[in-house]
Amino acid sequence: MWELLRRNPRFRRIFLADTVSGFGNSAMFLSLAIWAKDLTGSNAQAGLVFLIITAPGLTAPLLGDLVDRVRRKPLLLWMYGCMAVLVLSLLAVRSPDQIWIIYAVTFAYGLMFAVPARSALLKDLIPSSDAVHARSLLITFGEGVRIVSPMAGAGVYATFGGHALAFIGSGTFIVAALLLASIKVVESKPELGEEPFRKSVTAGFRYVHQVPLLFRLILVMVGFMAVIGLLETAVFAAIDEGLRQEPAFLGVVASVQGGGSVVGGVLGGLLAKRARETRVSSVGYALAALGLLLCVTRQVPLFLVGAVFIGAGLPFLMLSLQTACHLYTPSRLQGRVNAAASTVSDIAQTASIAAGTVLIGVLDYRIMYLVMAGAALVSAAMVFSPRLPAPEVVPSVADEQSDSSGTVVAAPLEGEPK
Repeated sequence: MWELLRRNPRFRRIFLADTVSGFGNSAMFLSLAIWAKDLTGSNAQAGLVFLIITAPGLTAPLLGDLVDRVRRKPLLLWMYGCMAVLVLSLLAVRSPDQIWIIYAVTFAYGLMFAVPARSALLKDLIPSSDAVHARSLLITFGEGVRIVSPMAGAGVYATFGGHALAFIGSGTFIVAALLLASIKVVESKPELGEEPFRKSVTAGFRYVHQVPLLFRLILVMVGFMAVIGLLETAVFAAIDEGLRQEPAFLGVVASVQGGGSVVGGVLGGLLAKRARETRVSSVGYALAALGLLLCVTRQVPLFLVGAVFIGAGLPFLMLSLQTACHLYTPSRLQGRVNAAASTVSDIAQTASIAAGTVLIGVLDYRIMYLVMAGAALVSAAMVFSPRLPAPEVVPSVADEQSDSSGTVVAAPLEGEPK
């Protein structure tokens, strides 16, 4: 993985751009909710920040269609530039009457995350032989950033106020845009849009159904997400009723789980270079199942070890699915296929979170953890067996030999003749 950063300057720059913007984004989320709470004194209005940021995800199929119809690099540059300006509008927030500005910025953040432009651009930027390591690095550092950035953002807000956050958020987008602008990339030709609109928007779903490996990975992921959302509510009951800790202990659990995700990102990358996506995904579900079972205990050390295993398992799932989408999907379907996967999994997770808020009043939290562990074990078995034939890798412009511009030439895939 580290060799990829050294020898591929284009990936190194997009990696730095993603890390910088990811830090700024994660630092803003929690702080915007805290700011809304301070302005209004309302928990509901603070919680509305988290609802607003997820709402644009419902438009993912439309946004995926857009990504496949335009050049991805200019689209990302426009997004970064607009966000850099929009975030500065937070400087105008001084009273509860202006909380709508916070909500507008939050919605823009959610919209930006729902656009699968970066993931689609990677198909044209990264040779297929480097897809595993590239995705693993992005996931590993993304998880690492999420450990420290929310605390950093909250610290900046508490010390210097919300206006300082506006400058930081805008600055991260400017840095990301400059790094992205410095990358020379030959993009695949945008789709001309000859299909009817409805058929074009749903093309990602149809393609997934035609590739058995993609269909299985996504179907099992949806089933798992339809249950794992219970964790969002169950963890509060576990901390209170089981561990006898204050609610603030959730911060410790989140940090420990985040640390596990960093380790999982590295280990997942090592395994994915040697094993198929189904095996990587199966290991991830098994790790999550073990962690969930350990969380049934009332012992703090075992509970924290369980959180580590849960955190370690999730990057395996993300890596296997992202790598499969990268390798087995044409460049000009990347936006719609990624959008299809995120849409169905997000809907399933949202439904299970809502179910958790109801079930926690009638079920012991330990039963909820056992149900989630059982779902993870079933998912591990379903994704791994029966064995599927390996799909053909769909080549991209990054796999072709470059000219003298310095573009890295793709190495042969494992199993291919040198």
